[in-house]
Amino acid sequence: MWFIIALVSLAALVALLLCIPVELILRANTAGKPKFNLKLVWFFGLFKSDLSQFGRKSRKKPADKLEKQATNWLQSIRVTWDVLQVKGLLEQLRRFVVRTVRSIRIRELAANLKVDLENPADTGLLFAFIAPLNLVISYFLPYSIKIEPSFTGESLVAGHANANIRLIPIQVAASLGGLAFSLPALRATKKMVLYKWKRKR
Repeated sequence: MWFIIALVSLAALVALLLCIPVELILRANTAGKPKFNLKLVWFFGLFKSDLSQFGRKSRKKPADKLEKQATNWLQSIRVTWDVLQVKGLLEQLRRFVVRTVRSIRIRELAANLKVDLENPADTGLLFAFIAPLNLVISYFLPYSIKIEPSFTGESLVAGHANANIRLIPIQVAASLGGLAFSLPALRATKKMVLYKWKRKR
């Protein structure tokens, strides 16, 4: 009896924690030395993690390992293509993406960029397409996004961008659970397990 009560209490506590919003804060500045900062903030600011440090340290791999990795990538692409052919899986993935996007709240989105493609003709052609897009964004969206041409004769993208995105983990977890336990996802998982088992033989 006590075990059941403890289990239910633990589940309620986890569900309560998953109801606390998570914020992703992005700061990027390419003026001078490029700077990129991505922070995860949770539990009303008590928990903070700098995600921009992940993956910065990389060691040079030998040629044989790179060749083996390329072969593995090709095999993974083939398996992924086969898995995506499972009936109903693409629809389940579409629903998951739509639900996840709906659960995201953009609290801040601002950018001020200058783009130069080195060739003035190419830069002008690019902004012939971007200028109407700038007007649409400034008129219909409540975000401060400005992209301007630069004719310095050097290829560059200079400026800064800021973003603050909030989401509630339990909404994403519910969408993920619906995807993971759907029949197409279970069939895809079975196919991947069989592929891994055949490789080990």
